[in-house]
Order: sequence, then structure tokens, then C-alpha cells
Amino acid sequence: MGNYHPQENINATSFLADSAAKELFATIDYALKNGVHIQRWQQQEAIFRFLERHFRSMKLYYREFFGILLEEAGETVNKYYYVDFLPGSRGNISVENRHFLANEYVIIGFILYKIVFIDGYIELDSLPALQRMIQQDYEDIKPGIYRALAKARKVNTTEMDDQKVNDVVEKALREFSKIGWIALEGQNFDILPSFQRLPKIYGDYINHPENWLKDETA
Repeated sequence: MGNYHPQENINATSFLADSAAKELFATIDYALKNGVHIQRWQQQEAIFRFLERHFRSMKLYYREFFGILLEEAGETVNKYYYVDFLPGSRGNISVENRHFLANEYVIIGFILYKIVFIDGYIELDSLPALQRMIQQDYEDIKPGIYRALAKARKVNTTEMDDQKVNDVVEKALREFSKIGWIALEGQNFDILPSFQRLPKIYGDYINHPENWLKDETA
């Protein structure tokens, strides 16, 4: 921890008084602007602690200088930080530094959330197991998943075979890893606290899967 003594008068640059800012701030800034969620997890531990200490100051910094919101969510060990945009604005962040999840990856996120948090398969921790579950254990909604992925890719449903869906699942997990929703090592993964941002953004879709998995040809 840096040699920093909190003061009552917090402003948009107060956090720079912490001697650890020279070592950590550039890493934090780069990560946040690239859509990474920061939490108490292994290599993120130091930057998480810095954010936790200086949240009030850094929230002012990102709003005043970049027109974006530094947010915190979750509690205690599940707390995490990320940046969000003000309504009707994308802030002063270049397009190159914004991370957008493709619709097909969001759909895989819905399925992963359903499997783990709704259906209770909390032990799920590998890519092959996830792929196998989608293919074999969810046959009742499998056609709907394939239709939704085909629609997201703007292709015919007949083009979405098992291998292509497996490829989408793998790419989705890699994207989730980039933004800090999961920790992916080889073919194994851990779901991180910030994955809970998915239902915060897309709660209606997750809670009502029949609306996007329905057979539109029926």
C-alpha cells in the first residue's frame, strides 16, 4: 500500500497523492477504458485495493475528464469496478478503446448464467463440459439456441451445426476473459464476481428466455 493519508476534501485528482499511483494508475486506467472489470482476483488484487481506497476521487476523475462513470457493484469479496457511459453519451473514449460484446457472445453468456446460477451447476468449470452440456443436456432449448445464434450471425439456422456452436462458445469465453467476467486458463475457467453484470444489463432476457428462444416458424 502506498504512503497515502486520506483527507476530507476529496477531488478528482486526490488519488494521485498516493505513492502507489505511479506504479498502478496506468494499469488501472488502461484496463477500465478497455472494458475490463476489476475485482479481488489474483493479479488484480493490487489494482483492486487501489480502486477501493480511492473510489470517490477516481469517480470524479472519470466523470470530469472523460464524461464516463466509474461504478462499483457487489459487496465484500464479490465487489468489482468498471466504467459505464452516461445516458446518450459514449464519453471521451476513442472507439479503439471501447469493448463491445457481439450478440452471439451475449447469448452464450445467457446460457452460461442459466446453467450455473439458475439450474445450479456451480461445479461447471471447463469449456468442453460447457459445450457438451449445451449439445446434450439442453435438448429442449437447443433449437432455440441455434436459431438465436444464427439470427445474431445473420445466417440461416441450417448453417449453425454443432461444431460452429462449439466455436462460438469458445470465442465467447475468450471474450469474457478479456473483460474480466471469467478467468480462463487453457480449457478451464472460473466465473468471477463481475459476471453478475450480465443479469444487471440483460435481466429481462435471462429471466424470460422463452422470449428469445421461441420458435418463430411455429
